[in-house]
Amino acid sequence: MTTNDSSPSALVQELHRIPEADALALVDQHFGPPEGWPSELIAYRLGSSFQTDWKIELGQWLKAADQHGFLEKVMKDVRDQAKRPVKHQTSGIDPNDRRHLKLHHHLAVARIVHYLTATGWSFKSIESETGGPIDIDCSLIAPGNQLVEFQVKAPDRPGRRDGYHHVDGDNDKDVIKAVDKARKQLRNPATGPALVGICANRSRSLAWEPDCLITHLVGSTIETRRGVFLEKARTGEFFTDKWKHVSGLLLIDLLRGEVEAKYTCTVLANPLATFPISPEWFPKGRVCVLDDKTFRWIRGQPGIRHGLSNGVQLVEQLP
Repeated sequence: MTTNDSSPSALVQELHRIPEADALALVDQHFGPPEGWPSELIAYRLGSSFQTDWKIELGQWLKAADQHGFLEKVMKDVRDQAKRPVKHQTSGIDPNDRRHLKLHHHLAVARIVHYLTATGWSFKSIESETGGPIDIDCSLIAPGNQLVEFQVKAPDRPGRRDGYHHVDGDNDKDVIKAVDKARKQLRNPATGPALVGICANRSRSLAWEPDCLITHLVGSTIETRRGVFLEKARTGEFFTDKWKHVSGLLLIDLLRGEVEAKYTCTVLANPLATFPISPEWFPKGRVCVLDDKTFRWIRGQPGIRHGLSNGVQLVEQLP
């Protein structure tokens, strides 16, 4: 995924916890030789010089998991899921390789823990409650000493090129389905702040182009000669009682460019949450909040496909 993204996104080097050579060695230690993986895409990403920057970040995620005591769980899940036979597995280096999708899924918590603990958060626990209707993937302590519970998803698939068309990927419905499922897995009623964390697996960055989630959760705006407005009748799921126990949505993507790589972070704060979040918890993120009756983007709005410009007014009816 590439973008002309600017500040406040963090360069990957700003968040590194170990030198690049050590990160690469850590991946080799735990993943072994590339040819040991039945997925041709995973083998390519582990062995190709064109994937070294990604492999370095993989090493950083593993180190975060190691420092906080859940590396063996990550690797067991990866080995169990990404190495075993799967239905409809394709051959060749396929962007939608099913084993690689599982790899992405089982690395998502480690990625979020790496990002947040490198930007001012502290780690608390992994899977403090799981196996039943409540499923807490990880718990972290936000700046200011506030415990926050997370349900983490890694939805979608990148898709393939078919001539001039992009097919079988970047499916907004898959993302929305995952977000709605995560909402049901968080503690309700809430006992403290809780976030849905998303590390989407797409060809385009969801954190940079979050329009499908803004429409679903915040609502659909209307532009008139007097400005851009969000009518109460067109508000999204955040304005319903069933989302009050969720404090917001955290989107984190790794954007790899030709010259540099960045982590981009977008946060949608739930204006009706029982336990609100603070924009100051995300110093390297763009945070959308409702300030009185006006939507504001703290530290700037994301890319052109976001669906909610800075300054949109929430109104009962169009003026």
